[in-house]
Amino acid sequence: MKTSQMEVVPRKKNQKRRRLEKPKKQYAKDQCALYGIKGLGQLTEALQWPGELKDLLALSGDSGAYRVWQEQDGRWIQEPTRHLRAVHTRVAVLLRRILPPDYRQSGVRSRSFLSNAANHLDGHASLKLDIKSFYPSTTFGHVRRFFVREMKCAPDVAARLAQLCCYQRKHFPTGGVHSEVLAFFCHKEMFEKLLSRVKDRGGRMTVYVDDIMVTMPNASITDLEWTRKLFAGYGMRLHPRKSTVLRRTSVKCITGVWIRNGKMLAPKQQHSKAVEIMRNLKTAGSQGERLKSARSLIGHLDHIAQIDQRFKQRAIGNRARLKDLLAS
Repeated sequence: MKTSQMEVVPRKKNQKRRRLEKPKKQYAKDQCALYGIKGLGQLTEALQWPGELKDLLALSGDSGAYRVWQEQDGRWIQEPTRHLRAVHTRVAVLLRRILPPDYRQSGVRSRSFLSNAANHLDGHASLKLDIKSFYPSTTFGHVRRFFVREMKCAPDVAARLAQLCCYQRKHFPTGGVHSEVLAFFCHKEMFEKLLSRVKDRGGRMTVYVDDIMVTMPNASITDLEWTRKLFAGYGMRLHPRKSTVLRRTSVKCITGVWIRNGKMLAPKQQHSKAVEIMRNLKTAGSQGERLKSARSLIGHLDHIAQIDQRFKQRAIGNRARLKDLLAS
């Protein structure tokens, strides 16, 4: 197999990628197959690469290694093509098997946007922190340093791994299946320093990709500025508009969940969207449009019911009412 001849297999319209599994098997960091690699031959074994070493090493530099496009909001997406994605998937699975700390809520079995929000039900003030351009800000240097310092890989192996994991030796690809878990580990030292401060104050912290929530007594703008300086020291910037202090009496929106008076609620926007979908269902002109709206409605009500159990019966009732249409 020659990388210069790799085929680019475009996804069909509306075709979704298979979700990365959340492994049940977990182990200590030093039990990971990526730990302590001293030679490139070991690297091919750890990555389960079926071809020759030179083809593996040439993967990320191939002109067809990524599909790149710009979305309507201006964000650039770099999505690896088939062979490189397989390598990224292997890296992601291995790192996801490392036993995660309690505060890590994304990409972990039995944890989700709901458990992330549920950690912040008490009545204290909170810091809502959002890292600006998380993946583009996580550089080749961050990745290489992680594999050398934390995973105890030989420097040349760490450099090759960083090259495979980064877009054009610059930063994480925004469409990389491995980007979320590897970015967490690259910045774990930074998160741990914030966690230490939070625990000393009797608070709690969670990390969900690039969203960090801190809930602790008397959280204030001083804590926000301290965190801003801490993150800057690691090359990370907090988003100036999305990072703020939430008063203990305010409604907190955490990963799409409202927290009010110690209870989890679905945001008003979610209810408004459900009403809009029901309206579209009533006015749909064709059977195909009705079916599309019906599926959208059921999916949306199921999502709301995850947050607020009071809507479970509404989801069940609508599914029964639309049973014949959904079966068509």
